[in-house]
Amino acid sequence: MPHRKVSDDRFRLAVDASPAAMIMVDADGVIEFANAETERMFGYSVDELIGHSIDMLVPTRLRGVHAGHRQGFFADPSARPMGAGRDLNGARKDGTEFPVEIALTPIDAEDGALALATVVDITARTQAERELARRASELELANERLTQFAYVASHDLQEPLRKIAAFAALLEEAIARSEAADVARATSVISTSAVRARRLVENLLTFSRVTSSEARVQPLDLRAEVEAALSDLSAAIEESGAQINLAVPPIVVQADRTQFGRLIQNIVSNAIKYHKPGAAPSIAIRATRLNRTQVRLSIADQGIGFEEKFAREIFEPFKRLHDLKQYPGSGIGLAICKAIADRYGWTLAVNSRPGEGAAFHVTLPGAPN
Repeated sequence: MPHRKVSDDRFRLAVDASPAAMIMVDADGVIEFANAETERMFGYSVDELIGHSIDMLVPTRLRGVHAGHRQGFFADPSARPMGAGRDLNGARKDGTEFPVEIALTPIDAEDGALALATVVDITARTQAERELARRASELELANERLTQFAYVASHDLQEPLRKIAAFAALLEEAIARSEAADVARATSVISTSAVRARRLVENLLTFSRVTSSEARVQPLDLRAEVEAALSDLSAAIEESGAQINLAVPPIVVQADRTQFGRLIQNIVSNAIKYHKPGAAPSIAIRATRLNRTQVRLSIADQGIGFEEKFAREIFEPFKRLHDLKQYPGSGIGLAICKAIADRYGWTLAVNSRPGEGAAFHVTLPGAPN
């Protein structure tokens, strides 16, 4: 079949000035005309397009289906969007794919029907929609967490505040009676409760900053970052006599340095705290590459452990499995770790058995080999 030539100069000027790709094909899918934007969008020259099948602009996996849709259009031609309700992709000359919207317009010609496809690259819009959906998901998660957190925090804050109020009254009575021992006891309880309340507030602020602070993801040397986190814990490690077995190769990961360091410190601090009575903490830190884009960091201890049924609960704010007097703390360290992992799309899991210690596993993105 001889290829038609579009001779109307005004038509050519109009379509070449269009910000959308405009491609004219016959019923067999042979390209009769393509404008300048088609060249830019798909990476082919006009000479490479004219006289060739439109399938060259369709991803290979979709070409069979596309031929059927084209036949259906010419059997019942009408102006309409192509693939309504479906995600459409175009294929560039270099093989890369990109999302598109396509409008089809039938054209009657003396020597056969034609179809004019108007193609718009919607990559930017698709990315914006995905980013909006991601932010909406983050906001929903943050609101859910804050609702839960406000309830739990108010309950935990009430305890030290209630003690302060009660012992302030007892302090007044003791002063009036000049009972030095009662004055000292009330003062001690008030001071201890005030310190606990202050720490709870500080932990609340730390928790809130996890989701509100600006994310600064960058390539990091995993071993160097783990060593930096351990260095910040050197006093606690030395005081407890903890033995750290570090087997982390210099793998590059993508993470926020501050938040990643906080996550490591909280998990290691947790391992130091919950060691077996009479035994120094023993902690093994290892990293393995799961595939080209994922790295798993494991922190395992030989401490007191816990029942597997609590593997989810320990990441809840202020959740404690042990008596506060025996193991002091606010119960928020692991909740902060979970919030960090959730924000950056990492996975954080734990497995444990009573008396056999616990192993925390963090899976995060790594740079390809």
